[in-house]
Amino acid sequence: MAPVVAQTNFSDFFGGKAPPRFIFEDEQCVVFDEELSPQAPVHFVIVPRKIIPRLCHVTDDEEQLLGHMLLVARTIALQRGLDRSGYHVIVDEDHRAVRLRGIHVFGRALHHMLWPVGPGAKL
Repeated sequence: MAPVVAQTNFSDFFGGKAPPRFIFEDEQCVVFDEELSPQAPVHFVIVPRKIIPRLCHVTDDEEQLLGHMLLVARTIALQRGLDRSGYHVIVDEDHRAVRLRGIHVFGRALHHMLWPVGPGAKL
């Protein structure tokens, strides 16, 4: 199991620049609008404050944090009216760094994205 450590530098999400205004933050995670490369008119990201391993390596120790992040995703989605049209929730892993980067939430406007249909397909 990878060690859980505090994550205080979110520069990999912002191209090395200072982070934008967080739209939500607590002791477990931060949330910001994706501004560098939004994939839908509504696109925000929930990032854990602690670095956790890839989803396939997560243990029961991370269960509460992952559940909390999903509840935060739901809360922000409801605040933005996405309950009326629906939304996508996608876990973003960095397989090179062996860690879960965050959870992306997109309003239901991902018309340009094709779901994986075979080997090598990408979102």
